[in-house]
Amino acid sequence: MKKILLIACSLFLCLASQPVQAQKPHSDLHNEIGVGAGPFSFFGGFIIGTADFFGALGNSLSHRAYSSNYYGLYDVHYYYQINHWCQVGVKFTVEGSRTTIYTDTLRTAVSSINRDLIFTLMPCVRFTYFNRPWVRLYAGADLGVGYLFSHTQDYAKDDLERKGSNFFPAFNVTAFGVNVGKRFYGLFELNAGFDSFVKFGIGARW
Repeated sequence: MKKILLIACSLFLCLASQPVQAQKPHSDLHNEIGVGAGPFSFFGGFIIGTADFFGALGNSLSHRAYSSNYYGLYDVHYYYQINHWCQVGVKFTVEGSRTTIYTDTLRTAVSSINRDLIFTLMPCVRFTYFNRPWVRLYAGADLGVGYLFSHTQDYAKDDLERKGSNFFPAFNVTAFGVNVGKRFYGLFELNAGFDSFVKFGIGARW
């Protein structure tokens, strides 16, 4: 009878320990740092794109050429692993564009150049719903502060220089994210907010 109880207890402990071990494939790697890049964020693209639309419309009516260039969005992020399903961290992003207005439709001379930069600093939380040694699937949310800096050089008005800036609340939702790798990894994300709506990146864990 004692042998049966001992075997049953041993079997129960073995079975009970399996989910814990399976849920902690990276239990010794608590820190994560990485960089990412993408074309633009939804809100950054909306802010800059709206200004571009009305600017292009106004310059078209004035018979002047107009061009815009997006620099893309870049981020640096750090996360700390609290448990097998939750990480907390912080993310810094920068996004920019340049708009050039010409004196005429033939682009014989530059009338003005405007540069916009959007910076954000957002504490973030990430929820991992699939955690395996080589692959992680996750979703997340970020909430912090943003800063918009605008600089315009107007060559048509004696090189008049104008600068503007303002702070605003910044947020982001990661609808889908995937990490592939152990100590070094690649990532892909789909975002809605002030992070790039499509983002690729690399990082390391320790």
